[in-house]
Amino acid sequence: MAQMIPVSGPRQGASDEERRFFERCTQRLGPEYLVIHRPQWVSGLRAGTDGDAHFLIADPERGVVLLDLHASGLAYDPHSDGWQRPGGDPLQTNPVHALEDAARALSQLLASHPAAPNLVASVGWALVVPHGYAGNHGLGPQAPASRLLDRIGIDRLDDRISELFEHWSQHNPQTGNASSRWWWRTLEETFVAPRQIRVRLQEKMVADRAEILTLSDRQTLILEALGRMRRLTIYGPAGTGKTVLAIAKAKMLAHQGHRVLLTCYNKELASYLRHQTEDEPLITAQHFHELCWQRCDCDERGVRVPTDFAAQRVFFDEELPVALLHESQGSPPPFDALVVDEAQDFLAGWWDVLDAICQGGPQGIRYLFYDDRQCLRDRVPHVPGADQALKLMTNWRNTQEIHREMGRFEPRVVDTPFAAPTGVPVQYERVGDDLAQSLSRILTRLVRTEGVPAEDIVILTGKSAAKSQVAALAQPVGPVVVSDQGGRGAVRLAGIRAYKGLESPVVILTELSDSRRAQSLFYVGASRAMNHLIVMDDAWPMVAQ
Repeated sequence: MAQMIPVSGPRQGASDEERRFFERCTQRLGPEYLVIHRPQWVSGLRAGTDGDAHFLIADPERGVVLLDLHASGLAYDPHSDGWQRPGGDPLQTNPVHALEDAARALSQLLASHPAAPNLVASVGWALVVPHGYAGNHGLGPQAPASRLLDRIGIDRLDDRISELFEHWSQHNPQTGNASSRWWWRTLEETFVAPRQIRVRLQEKMVADRAEILTLSDRQTLILEALGRMRRLTIYGPAGTGKTVLAIAKAKMLAHQGHRVLLTCYNKELASYLRHQTEDEPLITAQHFHELCWQRCDCDERGVRVPTDFAAQRVFFDEELPVALLHESQGSPPPFDALVVDEAQDFLAGWWDVLDAICQGGPQGIRYLFYDDRQCLRDRVPHVPGADQALKLMTNWRNTQEIHREMGRFEPRVVDTPFAAPTGVPVQYERVGDDLAQSLSRILTRLVRTEGVPAEDIVILTGKSAAKSQVAALAQPVGPVVVSDQGGRGAVRLAGIRAYKGLESPVVILTELSDSRRAQSLFYVGASRAMNHLIVMDDAWPMVAQ
């Protein structure tokens, strides 16, 4: 079967006869042929170098034949040298001259390749009259039978097309094809290769981000609903805007004169919350254990964190929170309202501590935002009010390409509508034996070719940043420095657990294979990417199982 362009069928606006001829070419011509429906070209700025035809048939060994189809037939009057349709309707243009001009223009176009020798490709033509009979004499000296494709010729199409190529090769023997096939490359670049104006990833990311940042009507309604309720638990998968709403709600409460505690579990997220609310004196943004440590004056008291891992866990999960609970007894609550982001990370006993330091206790002003799928503990703690939670079900952060990948590991995401742009496809890279080489190649492409600022890229590892193989690589890695501190001109390295609740334009995921929670880590890590996600872990099949 011939290679047909377009592959989906005739172009829009094709006549019934064009469709039938397209189908006949598909069925009857061999794979050596390229058939293009309705080719058009502009080969230069001067007149006479543009052209079109109903069909273009090309053979890399023998050149090109242009076909002009006349479904209602053709007639030539030698007395007036005029062309008309059967019945007497004159044609405005001479069809032979039109094809000759088109063939000449295409020949010039094919000769424009910078590697072309001083030769031109063989470009011929033929008139197609699918319901007519050319006879022995055709339509006179301008269009002899050898340059016509009539009903009989269409019935034996493969042979007739081959005869047309032989005819034009003999007619113009000096215009053979260069052995280097330079003209074929030009033909493919002009008519076959996908045409697009390439936009660098950075420019596309900026445009996509501007669309994502637009506050939706739905989010506006949610904020209004939050303003009418004193206690509410809000559930939302990754990307649904929980952190954005948590910050907005904390600011609304502060503007109403409330002393607001805005808290979370992760240090990284707490730093972000603090930065976003630094101009709000009534908001205290701290991660939970920082809150406990400072309220209990641990530094002044010389409290030391145990070095043993098991003892550390008991200290942070139980001893430090209980110390704050005892410290708060008998003192007026320092806060009027509580806003918790990533509430799924909070253990059951911590809620009593938070109630104790907030005005109104269990009946006070409280807003909890959570996604239990993002909890990386062995057992997911119960979030108060989860049974009656308000659900956020539109993904605003991630592009549609990233959203679909998240859905492979979280069934609830599959049915979640998305409002973000399509974005660029998720990229998969196998690490192989040389992590430095793989990472260097990716970072070079992102920074130098795609124009992405280094500080817009985060490498997320299934391990901690300190234990990652990436941290041990010689610096710089490719064109940039990779650091767990990040900063201007540097790519940030962080553990997925530590980065939970945050986001970055570009995320590179690695080192997931050693974790028994690989799928959960992938869901959390992938959902941090706003515009582009790169998975460079060679254990990807293990994650997908």
